[in-house]
Amino acid sequence: MDRLHSEFPIDDISPGALLHAVLDVALQATDRPLVLAVSGGRDSMALLHAMARWAPSRIAAVATFDHATGSYATEAASLVAAQARRLGLTVVRERARVGGTNEAQWRDARWAFLRRVARGFRARVATAHTRDDQLETIVMRLLRGSGARGLAALAAPSAVLRPWLGVSRNELARWVESESLPYLEDPMNASLRFLRGRVRHEVLPVFEQQSPGFGEAMLALGERAAQWRREVEALVDASAVQVNAEGTRVSIPARVLEQTTEAGRGVLWPAICARAGVTLDANGTRAAVRFTTSDRAGAHITLAGGATIARRRDQRGDVLEVRQAPSRDTSWSAFEGDVSALPSRCGRWRFRRLGVEPLAKDAWCIGLPAETPVVVRPWRPGDRIRTPGAPAGRRVTRYFTESRVSVLDRREWPVLLVAGEPVWIPGVCRGLAAPSRPGRPELIWYRCEREFD
Repeated sequence: MDRLHSEFPIDDISPGALLHAVLDVALQATDRPLVLAVSGGRDSMALLHAMARWAPSRIAAVATFDHATGSYATEAASLVAAQARRLGLTVVRERARVGGTNEAQWRDARWAFLRRVARGFRARVATAHTRDDQLETIVMRLLRGSGARGLAALAAPSAVLRPWLGVSRNELARWVESESLPYLEDPMNASLRFLRGRVRHEVLPVFEQQSPGFGEAMLALGERAAQWRREVEALVDASAVQVNAEGTRVSIPARVLEQTTEAGRGVLWPAICARAGVTLDANGTRAAVRFTTSDRAGAHITLAGGATIARRRDQRGDVLEVRQAPSRDTSWSAFEGDVSALPSRCGRWRFRRLGVEPLAKDAWCIGLPAETPVVVRPWRPGDRIRTPGAPAGRRVTRYFTESRVSVLDRREWPVLLVAGEPVWIPGVCRGLAAPSRPGRPELIWYRCEREFD
């Protein structure tokens, strides 16, 4: 950010030229289309008009969220929608079903909306956070006792693009006024009700008066913290970390954490968890560090908020896996009836009826004679199944372990029973009691598929 100001001294360059140059630099960081997060305030309206003027081809959509907190929120969303449509841009507008009562609720609702829109357009979110927002965030986190990771604030490595992060609100205001761009002033900007307002109007002016240069020192501290975070992220990137497509689960070889010091684990765990959208507080970090040395595959701990860390095995050997808290109830009720009426969905599982016998049969498929009474229910700890390798019966947990099914997944795993005996654990094994006869036309074939993997 300091380099930006040295290259573009505001006394020697017009407001438009400065913002155009800043925008060009920011856009070089990605080739993906962008969803612009526009609130209707001055900074975000500057982003909307600047992108529409200098990089319209990069805009996938304009997203605006009405927090349902009163007339201002609705008027601001209407202004954004009208301006974006006038500029020929796609607009996605949404209103909260219930108005939140604090900054955290508003932020969570807004970001859930923005991420959903970005996924729909396969784009990145771009926001209008400024240099002043960064300073306020750093000070707020200092007041809350954040460590180096938190002090990177808005400059931390992120999927969000923030073109104005090196630009002050005053610099944006000069351009907005010179172009007579429309915007609405959020009445909350002048309020002392929330911490950000008190930091902006009371804390920062006093600190700057008592210690001139305080703001610049805090910004430099934030930049050093951001550089430290970039180095930590690079280390995690080089450690065979894997993240699922939904970004809700991340795994890393256990040896990566076992081979470092306790202090090193305390640095790495928050970065690893963040890949799955899980934020570790101090207690969570300590719990994760202690859990690292657990040598029992299948062990797990639950963090505040419902996220979990587990040890399991895959092709890389022992891995440590972080999962977000379940976003919805995945429990489901047992089905009992004819095989031809098997439900299409049981929790996160789908049973797909096949028109013909599959050419390549595996543990995910089974064929059962028509009119066979079946029961499909979640696995129970005492379940046993007879298989060619264990005709006398063996606990299903043994097959789960051999198939590398996590302990956390087992409680909702479906089991199909015929005459009260387990005959199919989808994806794991089929039992001797399965009354299937390959090649017979009266067989009804099913494939079971798990969602969200």
